Amino acid sequence: MENSSWTYYTLLGLSLLYPVAQSFEKRVFMHRKFKFIFPGLLITGAVYVLWDIWFTGAGIWGFNHNYTRDFYVLGLPFEELLFFLVVPYCCVFLYEVLRYFVKRFYYPGFSRIVIYIFLVLMIGSLPFVTDRIYTFTAMAFTSLMLILQLMQKTYNSWFSGFILTYLVSLIPFLVVNGVLTSIPVVWYNNAENLGIRIYTIPVEDFIYLMGLLLPTINIYQLLLRRFASPHLRSRIDLDTVSGF
Repeated sequence: MENSSWTYYTLLGLSLLYPVAQSFEKRVFMHRKFKFIFPGLLITGAVYVLWDIWFTGAGIWGFNHNYTRDFYVLGLPFEELLFFLVVPYCCVFLYEVLRYFVKRFYYPGFSRIVIYIFLVLMIGSLPFVTDRIYTFTAMAFTSLMLILQLMQKTYNSWFSGFILTYLVSLIPFLVVNGVLTSIPVVWYNNAENLGIRIYTIPVEDFIYLMGLLLPTINIYQLLLRRFASPHLRSRIDLDTVSGF
């Protein structure tokens, strides 16, 4: 395929196009929040890059050189590094858009039940997937992030909004990750996962996405609450018990 080496960049660019274009829109005013967003992107991204380097080196997954450029960093295509900035940013943007358009989305009891259900399912499954490294690590890491939410009691504030954001984000995720895994730009060693796919996407990727977004939004919310100006705080309803 001519110019196929730009495939991954093209997908990332198309994913980022609308969120960046709308980041200066007055109702969402994302540009006022960049300094609160990027620490979460960088901290979470650093963890996931290390995870990615480990798994790529171990042959748990890898990349098709026909669909990436030739610029690799520590064994990863540069596009893959950008993935951990682009996808979480798009999801934080979606989180803020939903915050604006879906008023008073606040279900603390339901949110806590959702956390417990996920924890029971994932922690209960861990003893049975110790030989599937991707499955085990995705479940273990996401479980830790969910336990952190229980400790912080975020189900009393923004976790309801996170649930909605996660569910809506699955639509573009299915499109983008579906392209990445169907070409494939990214390939998986099925000996290290359950071999269950939704379209062409390993089911573990959906757990992986939740683990990626939780600390990103968690750090974002913590910084907003602690360091946002009074004017910005009032506009995003941080001081009211509206949850979302």
